[in-house]
Amino acid sequence: MSVNWVANNYYFVRRLHSLLGIVPLTLFMIEHFLVNSLSTVGSGEFNAVAGALAKMPYLIAIELGVIIIPLYIHGILGFWIVCLGSVETRVPYARNWFYLLQRATGLIVLLFVTYHVLATRIWHALYPSHDLYTLMHNYLTNPFLFAIYAVGVGSVSFHLGNGLFNFVYKWGITVSERSQTWAMALGLLIGLGFFAVGLFALIGFLK
Repeated sequence: MSVNWVANNYYFVRRLHSLLGIVPLTLFMIEHFLVNSLSTVGSGEFNAVAGALAKMPYLIAIELGVIIIPLYIHGILGFWIVCLGSVETRVPYARNWFYLLQRATGLIVLLFVTYHVLATRIWHALYPSHDLYTLMHNYLTNPFLFAIYAVGVGSVSFHLGNGLFNFVYKWGITVSERSQTWAMALGLLIGLGFFAVGLFALIGFLK
């Protein structure tokens, strides 16, 4: 895929980019945040559900095909869009900052998700010396790693919340300035809700 191809198909790429981001990231966050929230209940409940999910048939194919591969394609397309795009001057000033934050958190999300998969799923599969709750507990009792996860959860939450607004904006669902303002507020509220759930889940692993 060349820069010229992206430039010639810019509007198609923007819509494909938003679709490949909103679907896998939403699925990833709902599944992960709900399961990880069981950390607040106890290690037994968390390990039971996490273990049951790990035994699902075709789990790897589903995760790769529905979440991981689309998410990385979203990241690659986002890189090309950043190379071609610029901050829009026709929109309110606050949205320019959200534009920049969306790009910055997008990079953080890719790095964070890659690290998280390597540090948990792959490491746990190669060296299954601890259950998954104990593994996360050992990670998160390290203040530095807890800070990394807190920043990662915050970045993922903002990227999804603001991404929801970008999705309805790019697809022409919100046309008027009023509807766009409400969509942005709702998206940020959803992102804040995800951040709160994710942060409580991280704290749950500290028990």
